[in-house]
Amino acid sequence: MSIRSNFSDQFLTDALPVLDGLIFDEYERHPDAVPMIFRVYDSSRWGEQTSTMAGVTPAVEKPEGLAVSFSDPIQGYDKTFQHVTYAIAVSFSEELREDDRLNMVEDSYRSLGLGMYQTRQIKALGILNDGFSDTGPDGQSLFYASHPLIGGGTYGNRPSADIAMSVAGMREMEIAMMKQVNHRNIQVVVKPETIVAPPDLKHVATELVKSQDRPDTANRAMNTFFVENYALVVSPFLTSSTAWFALANKSSHQLRFYERVAPMTKTWEDEKTGDVNTRIRSRFSVGYSDWIGTWGTSG
Repeated sequence: MSIRSNFSDQFLTDALPVLDGLIFDEYERHPDAVPMIFRVYDSSRWGEQTSTMAGVTPAVEKPEGLAVSFSDPIQGYDKTFQHVTYAIAVSFSEELREDDRLNMVEDSYRSLGLGMYQTRQIKALGILNDGFSDTGPDGQSLFYASHPLIGGGTYGNRPSADIAMSVAGMREMEIAMMKQVNHRNIQVVVKPETIVAPPDLKHVATELVKSQDRPDTANRAMNTFFVENYALVVSPFLTSSTAWFALANKSSHQLRFYERVAPMTKTWEDEKTGDVNTRIRSRFSVGYSDWIGTWGTSG
């Protein structure tokens, strides 16, 4: 707890309602990668459950006068998203509030917003960070060279030999994603739309997807990645300096973020001590129910 003796040079009139707004000013000041990467859903329960399914097989020729062939969907992998509560609080003594200047309390309130922002980014980007080592619904990591398909066979969303971010790497990624199949081994025409990279690869990624001319040659040549109009997400919460990722449109992948309780604050006074406490709290879950529509390499 902060006490006045620790901040003898501070003096402040009570401005808690105004200061409470600083929490969200700080939270919203930073770029939020969650809605740029994940499918964000509201939730009103303890958690959410999903199940994948292999649909019907491709249509087959039906000779005249013969019965149509039937195909049954196949139950796939289940995934449970259990919401977790995250919270942090600060406390100020009555005397400190009476005598304090704005800056000390203001900085503390801003740090509440920053603390919640960081936690949500770490948990969300952790899905990509752990994507080469976690265990997903199909028993493999999110990025794996041979995911088992529910209807039989395998397909991968990670190259057999990891590749650095480059023109050649981007081309290999595009081919791999555009050839992705669903769990019935049917082409689903997945188109990569978003590149996710750490700050270490920011300039390389920007040159690759935002430059009109090819960045790997002095010759005048069109940069086809620029034509594709990729979105670029650069996040310092990616822990590898070399790993990079590609995602299809959010309607084509299953990276999910469930918002049970959006960040909210509560301020209350302890009647016995006069201390004022302020808390920021959020409850959410994040993960994925299927790998299709994603691609990653450790670089």
